[in-house]
Amino acid sequence: MKIIFVRHCETDWNKEERCQGVTDLELNPNGLAQVKKLGVYFKDKKVDYVFCSDLKRAKETLNEINYNERFKVVYSDKLREMDQGEFEGLSLSFLRQKYADELRIWRENPENFRLPKGETLGEVRDRSLIYIKDTLKGLPPESTVLIVTHNLVIASILCTISNKELKFFADFTTESGAISEATFSNNDFTLDILDFVDHLKSNDKVLKFVDGVGEVEVEIR
Repeated sequence: MKIIFVRHCETDWNKEERCQGVTDLELNPNGLAQVKKLGVYFKDKKVDYVFCSDLKRAKETLNEINYNERFKVVYSDKLREMDQGEFEGLSLSFLRQKYADELRIWRENPENFRLPKGETLGEVRDRSLIYIKDTLKGLPPESTVLIVTHNLVIASILCTISNKELKFFADFTTESGAISEATFSNNDFTLDILDFVDHLKSNDKVLKFVDGVGEVEVEIR
């Protein structure tokens, strides 16, 4: 079974390097442009099942892929980003200045260190990975499954299936709108592709209707 992970596209807080967590933000203009490029990439791709975080930025990322509502989508809070508690909305530069010790401890032991009023990375990994495995068990083995979710969800899962401790999760973080792929067989995963972003770099052309002109090709930038 082929599993395709897509990280949601860019929001203002991504651009500003702020902790986002479960704060329910929409995509910014660059994120919406990334969504169109994802739509072009997936236009002719085989996808049988789609699962998505129930946060706005993930739903908006799926919009162009799911044009004309061609897929039946299952939305789940199990695929939400890590709850970052009191850190949400704070910039990384501010956290490095004011919470250097907490950041150091979290980097050393993210599996067990709880952000103030938030989750541990181990809890994020467990809730998302258990949900995904339980869901995949009921699907035909030749299926292609698309999962639209968040950076720390993807990183914690890919780190774990690569037999690495969670303290190495940063090696598996991905860019906004990036694609990663894994194979699921015999209740186990194998990582195939990490952080593929070529689709975001191209200036693809799409048809757009212009009043008085008709359909014209325009580039997605």
